[in-house]
Amino acid sequence: MTEKKFRYVNPKPVRFGQAVDRISEHSVPLYRCGPHVWNVGGQDDVAVYLLDTGEGLILIDTGYTESVFMVVHNIWKLGFNPENIKMILLTHYHGDHVNGVASLVHISHAEVWLSKEDERMHQLYCRADRHGMHTAPYRVTNFYDDNTPIVLGRFTIETKLTPGHAPGCTSFFFEDTDDETGKTYRCAVHGGLGIAYMRPDMLANQDQTEEAAHRFIKDCLELAERPIDINMPSHLNQADIDNNLPADLNDYTWFVADYSWHDMLVNRAEAVKKFWPETYPEYQK
Repeated sequence: MTEKKFRYVNPKPVRFGQAVDRISEHSVPLYRCGPHVWNVGGQDDVAVYLLDTGEGLILIDTGYTESVFMVVHNIWKLGFNPENIKMILLTHYHGDHVNGVASLVHISHAEVWLSKEDERMHQLYCRADRHGMHTAPYRVTNFYDDNTPIVLGRFTIETKLTPGHAPGCTSFFFEDTDDETGKTYRCAVHGGLGIAYMRPDMLANQDQTEEAAHRFIKDCLELAERPIDINMPSHLNQADIDNNLPADLNDYTWFVADYSWHDMLVNRAEAVKKFWPETYPEYQK
């Protein structure tokens, strides 16, 4: 591909999450998206970001139980050892992001980070009598503190609670510097942009109130103004990644697009406003 246009698109009707037994039909190649960052998820649904800190590896999310073998394969393919994963940072508690945790911790004994808000939800949905958003069992070892960055090696990662998709969605902000050029890029991963749970009839599904929807809108519009060079979406459709991969999968500069983060967040905020026309009159019919 010689041209790119990163933009939010609706999820495909069938993606890996709906076809976990058909990885060959829903695979996405390993690609580099920052000087020291790769998406090692291996499938067309949820991203799994690997950060090489120079002092060990960090994963942001883990994907599905059925795709964790691709995460391990891709880590080895890059020349790293999965046993050297030091931290697993979870955007939120939903199973499609966390169900690989137990396998990866078994390999690496990594720390597992989550928000306190979503640990409560994690415990609810691990129960056998709670149906719907099932999550595989795992143990959280650390909770985010938005006033204290996470530091390992070359990375200092700022966290921010961004509820809406789930009560404890957490977004990540960090800089990554190219060792050869010396250029530094501002990178971001939003904690959760799926909007269905912010519909009036769906809020209770995530134990949330109407205020969560309005906070989501406010947070998105405020964060959209934050200058970000490389947007790393937690689901590939959020920036139409699988239709915009570079010819050279090692060329992370392809993903430098200062509009991508802004446009993605504004798109999601406007979509949630449509659920609440009495509050946002511009969407009244």
